[in-house]
Amino acid sequence: MSSNAPTVVYESSDAGKDPEKGSRNDSSSSVGAVQLDEHIDVAAELVLGHSDDAEPSAQESKRLRRKLDWHILPLLALIYTLQFIDKGSLAASSILGLLKDAHLSSSGFNNANSAFYIGLLALELPQNWALQRLPVGKWLAFNIFLWSVFLGMQPLCKHFGPLFFVRFLLGASEGAITAGLMLVTSMFYTRTEIGERIGWVFSCNGVALIISGFLSFGVAHISPKDHPDQWEWLMIILAVATFLTSIVFWFYFPDNPVKVTWLTQEEKIKVVKRVRGNMNGIETKRFKMYQLREALLDTKTWVFFFAGCLANIQSGIGSQYSLVIKAYGFTTLTTTLLNIPSGATQILGIFLGCYLLRKFPNSRAWIGIAFWIPSIIADFLSLYLPLENKGGLLAAIYLLYFGGSSSFIMLLSYVTSSVSGHTKKVTTNAIFLMGYGLGQVLCTQFWKAQYRPRNHIPWVITLVSHVADILFLLLIRQMFATENQRRDALQASAPTHHADGEEKEEYGWVSVVDEAGVRSRKERVEKAFLDLTDKENLNFRYPL
Repeated sequence: MSSNAPTVVYESSDAGKDPEKGSRNDSSSSVGAVQLDEHIDVAAELVLGHSDDAEPSAQESKRLRRKLDWHILPLLALIYTLQFIDKGSLAASSILGLLKDAHLSSSGFNNANSAFYIGLLALELPQNWALQRLPVGKWLAFNIFLWSVFLGMQPLCKHFGPLFFVRFLLGASEGAITAGLMLVTSMFYTRTEIGERIGWVFSCNGVALIISGFLSFGVAHISPKDHPDQWEWLMIILAVATFLTSIVFWFYFPDNPVKVTWLTQEEKIKVVKRVRGNMNGIETKRFKMYQLREALLDTKTWVFFFAGCLANIQSGIGSQYSLVIKAYGFTTLTTTLLNIPSGATQILGIFLGCYLLRKFPNSRAWIGIAFWIPSIIADFLSLYLPLENKGGLLAAIYLLYFGGSSSFIMLLSYVTSSVSGHTKKVTTNAIFLMGYGLGQVLCTQFWKAQYRPRNHIPWVITLVSHVADILFLLLIRQMFATENQRRDALQASAPTHHADGEEKEEYGWVSVVDEAGVRSRKERVEKAFLDLTDKENLNFRYPL
């Protein structure tokens, strides 16, 4: 805030009450004024005086959504395509000379894949802390730059130790990407739009599989006797592309709706008011310990953690696909092309899931369960089809990508939309992504050389994880439906207005203080912009 601008301070005691405990459980807060730029949402000052403005029309909302999409989605699509190619570069390189040049055994290759997610696990909490304290766009751009450096260092690694260390650093730098996606989409989009946009962005993983297949096919035509080697050329190409992307992100990716330059002041207000129904707020730069504690003690945080872990135990195929397909009896050159249809089926599955979410907004669990079923069928096909049926075994892999990707999007949409309070949100996101990383670490360890070509043990583990995923989605929906019913009953039985006639549940109050420190007036602000947690704000409803 400008030093010449009036200070806006938080004054209401009612808006900060925990519906279960009766008062704000932040030990650092006190009766009286609280600085807006430290405690309250960055959008609160923007919407002051606009509480009674008319809602954007359907046509205006559509125009704004289209403008947001054109400025945000291409960048997210670019980074997710590169991210998936980059972290899968080891899998693609496994048949292009990496194993021989880096002197990797089967277990060494698995451990090198695990190193990426160990790095993500180790740095996920610090990454999310930085995403709250620092400008989101700039922090993402910095991490993308680091990631290009570490990716470019991989061709220098001729033994397991250096490769493990570089992969660890690569995972640590990529740990900001999905967390950043979750934050940014919740700032700019409504709940249904969040699910769709996350899905569209994740469909770029399928695009990445297609591009990676063609890239691998191209470098496979380089003579293995040349220097750089085939796999080294792949790494160099990806490192350069990632470096250029970091420059684009530094200059063009937004930090939040308040700071973007491509929205007018009026459009910023409308964009912020469009998403107030999420009850997630936009962004608060002060790290609040009481919200950290609430996240750690919230049951759904750990349900998300274990669901994220299980949903990624089956992702071992993502790091092993080249070896699995080649074990079915295909040549190296053919194998580089045969994973391309996996990308196409992944894109198809995600777009179908996003379409269903738009038609049935409160059906995340049912959509996720429906898409786990093709994955379960794929598990059985991989277990029981004879090895001679190469076409059927390939179809099983494609079916696995079709189902699992869309289901994971529904889970990610739950996490992104069901937590408010900015510190609590970034903490929950971090714990969920740590579960994601743990699942990825575990899944690389049971695809061992002695199980090929049938891979019975890995496919059984994958099957069990799919069934467990269905149970977790049912549990999440039941938890949220029960809590929503409880809140509906509480609000139905409570007075709706204060003694002075003002609405009790919809608004909190802030005071505007002039340069002399005199409180000049009071303003209503929607609770969505007071950085309340989902437990503090009785108006919050969990998505189903």
